Amino acid sequence: MSRPPIRKRAFIPSWKRALRFKGTKRRLAPRRRQAPPGRRGRNTKQRYGSAHPKRPAVVVPAADLLHLPAEDIREAARPEPEVNIQAGLEEAYRAGYAEGVEETVASHLPPYTVLPEIGAKEVIAAGLQVYREQWLLLLRPEEVYGRMEHALAYGQPLSVVRLGDGELLALAHDTVLPLEEVRQKGRFLTNAGMTLPDPQARDMLAESLRTAGIIGIPHSRLPTFQGLLFPVLRHYGISYRSLTLTTSTINYALHEHGLLQQLLPGKRLLLIGDRASELADVFRASAALNIAGVISPVRGFHDIPKVMAEAAGCEFDLAVVASGIPAVVICERIASQLGKVALDFGHLADKLASGETPYVRK
Repeated sequence: MSRPPIRKRAFIPSWKRALRFKGTKRRLAPRRRQAPPGRRGRNTKQRYGSAHPKRPAVVVPAADLLHLPAEDIREAARPEPEVNIQAGLEEAYRAGYAEGVEETVASHLPPYTVLPEIGAKEVIAAGLQVYREQWLLLLRPEEVYGRMEHALAYGQPLSVVRLGDGELLALAHDTVLPLEEVRQKGRFLTNAGMTLPDPQARDMLAESLRTAGIIGIPHSRLPTFQGLLFPVLRHYGISYRSLTLTTSTINYALHEHGLLQQLLPGKRLLLIGDRASELADVFRASAALNIAGVISPVRGFHDIPKVMAEAAGCEFDLAVVASGIPAVVICERIASQLGKVALDFGHLADKLASGETPYVRK
């Protein structure tokens, strides 16, 4: 009978055995020696310099290195001309637009057929005549001025509002377009006084369109302008044939034609918007206009009740409103609730207040 093998205990160093006991810990590296209290925190690098100072760079003349003629070196040293990115983008847009229009015309011709010596513009002009009966005439600047002057003279209410891409995107969110698509296309809406989603503000906008006196609409046929305008009106059951329409840039047109400068003198003006105080200074300095009141700031749609309450306590003839998208509702309510004339002034207020555009045109 064989004896069982004798198991030998493995040799365990004392430091390793100490790890078995709670509260013991092996120090794997020696503790760093601390400096004396008086020298702690000193920047010895600044005092004595770096332990490994950098050697001064040796500049080798380009002519010695490359053995190039002096003319070539001067040519290489010339700074590259600045590239006008905006001009390049505009040129590329025009080129793409022209090619796209011409190719569209070509795609409507029968196979193996060309239309020589007639450009796409001529084809479009001729084609538009076919739809002449469907043309929608807009009020011209002098006609808008005449209606505003008449309303002011006879104390009648009138609101002149404008629809740009911001207002149309606000009206389209969760109705004509999905919310996420509007968020992508309208990243600027928050700065214009509209935080998405806001169905209550959207419905307030739509209701104001039904009763506004004159509505400015975009001339552009791009997707977020006229591409949204008519689907939005159709969604809310508003017939554009029943509306009094002008261009959405009527604020600029009144100024450029000198009609604004004829409209404002002699009127008690109420200025509404974030830059109303600056605009008041410009009006006083440029034409000594009568500023009856200033309401500022306007922080989106939730400020509309406050604005209306302050406007009701002011004696004025004409309200000039520059408060982003809420301006549509404010102008319409000033006319319908207070019986006054109101003009959606838009970014023209910024241009006048900053001095970019002078009030008095030369």
